[in-house]
Amino acid sequence: MSAASNHAPTDVLLDYWLHDTDPATTDALDEHLMQCDECGQALDDLMALGDGVRAAFRAGAVSGVTSDAFLQRLVAQGLRVREYRLSHNGSVNCTVAPEDELLVAHLEAPLEGVERLDAVVQFSLQPDLTHRLDDIPFDARTGEVLWVPKLDAVRHFPAHTAQVTLLSVRSGDTHELGRYTFRHRPWPDA
Repeated sequence: MSAASNHAPTDVLLDYWLHDTDPATTDALDEHLMQCDECGQALDDLMALGDGVRAAFRAGAVSGVTSDAFLQRLVAQGLRVREYRLSHNGSVNCTVAPEDELLVAHLEAPLEGVERLDAVVQFSLQPDLTHRLDDIPFDARTGEVLWVPKLDAVRHFPAHTAQVTLLSVRSGDTHELGRYTFRHRPWPDA
């Protein structure tokens, strides 16, 4: 509970939900949640948000960058994941099968010393349009970024090329870290 109120802050509720609180905090929150409808509702809202995010990823309705831990949880839950691994500045021929439920690209990148990472995505189907993802999550120790494109959109695309460019941003300066090319072919043409 915060000192300013008798309610648990959102970040503490999130840690509690993710089982990242220490035993004393967990016990205190367990007791508090039994008595505080407002905090119980806030926790329910966080859980619903998490369910919505998972459902959106599973439906292929969103794209983004994820962590390996999140990916491994989905795999452990039985999600059928198609994965492609691209070396630094690499390329790959790729497709999506009807049974695939998630599409993930592992992009190897020199991330040591990177403070902020952005990504720019461009499709040959719309060469004048770029999609920029600002301040994406990454773990420099792994040396890779896990990009999750919109599976539903990719599934319906004709043959095309997609390019993801990773950019290191520091003090207003931008430096290209890597460029990755995906040569997509629809199923079963691949």
